[in-house]
Amino acid sequence: MSDPNLSTSVRLVRVFAILTVVFAALLLVVGGVVTSLRAGMADRGWPRSPTYIAEDPKVWQAGNTGLLVEHSHRALGFLTGGCASLLALAAWWTEPRRGLRWAGLAAVLALLVVYGQFHREMGVAWQAREQALDSGEPPGAILWPKTTGVVCGVAALAVLGVAVASFAAGGRWRWLRLLASVGLVAVMVQGLLGGFRVFLDQLMGTHLAAIHGAFAQLVFCVLLSVVVLSAPVRPERELPAADRDRLGLLALLLPAGVVVQLIWGVMVRHAGTPLGQRLHILTAFVVTGLAVWLAARALATPTGRARLGFYAYHLVAIVAVQVLLGVESWMGKFAAAGPELAVPPMERAVTKGAAIVRTLHMLVGVALLAASVLLAFRVWRRADVGSVVEVPPKPAPEPVAAS
Repeated sequence: MSDPNLSTSVRLVRVFAILTVVFAALLLVVGGVVTSLRAGMADRGWPRSPTYIAEDPKVWQAGNTGLLVEHSHRALGFLTGGCASLLALAAWWTEPRRGLRWAGLAAVLALLVVYGQFHREMGVAWQAREQALDSGEPPGAILWPKTTGVVCGVAALAVLGVAVASFAAGGRWRWLRLLASVGLVAVMVQGLLGGFRVFLDQLMGTHLAAIHGAFAQLVFCVLLSVVVLSAPVRPERELPAADRDRLGLLALLLPAGVVVQLIWGVMVRHAGTPLGQRLHILTAFVVTGLAVWLAARALATPTGRARLGFYAYHLVAIVAVQVLLGVESWMGKFAAAGPELAVPPMERAVTKGAAIVRTLHMLVGVALLAASVLLAFRVWRRADVGSVVEVPPKPAPEPVAAS
């Protein structure tokens, strides 16, 4: 049933926010498979059309699983970017001040146009390099589209600047406009990180791939926040001030700890350095402790159990599953027997079972991040004019005079 307290524009924001998060989640799933299969460089060409795998039958006929997964990842990236663009435009339509509304819409549209041009010019630069390599000539310096890149950066700053101005001016749904704008820019940056990971592979190796994987967690948090903020909070569902003061700090520390934990997990998946291994395990203990502590405190009072019980039990269940998957992933990656003992962990063949377990471990980690972010919002959000559209009471019917 539709909510009468939500305006049409905010309903549209919520629809686009949910679509963006769904595609972003699928993007993370396929990205995890790409990393597990070590298929990040299955295709050294970038940028390509999002429909490349459908246009070129050789891609399907080759039966290269890594190539198909990698191109599916890129196609989902385009879909996520498209949804994030619609989300930002819809969010700016909620701005009640006409000047700021049109400034925000114009800034977003200008950024989309310039970013598209930058993407096309990057394709030209890549084709020029590939043609030089195919002809046996030295590729020379890459002709980066520097001017368009600078203009694109200025356009992104303009979008963020107008969003900050709208936020500072106050009013309903200001968090929506701010985070939807930040989400659009973050999705674009994430796309460029993925592309430059291909472009600069010989120069930077897996380092840029690790940054690409870690930044994805932050982008997902921003997009998920827009979904949460587009839903109103009823006064009867607001957490009492005493419970909020008791749980507030833990509710903020947990998602911060999960983000750090996931970043070290990305480093283990891509590089497997001894420092990354140690920090990933140590922060796992910290995150588990914070999650159990927060859940126990949330369930310690009748109000907490009534309003946070589902979130707390959900959080603990995810942590338990994640610990089990983490142990299995660790053993599959670093434990070996027979001839594999002489092979470094990052160079060992990846079995289908190991790829599934590692990908599930990464995905459950993202689910843990989502659960911690949702719980933090549930603790801190208040039922104020920024989240609820007040509906004026209906006038009482006039008494009908007796005939």
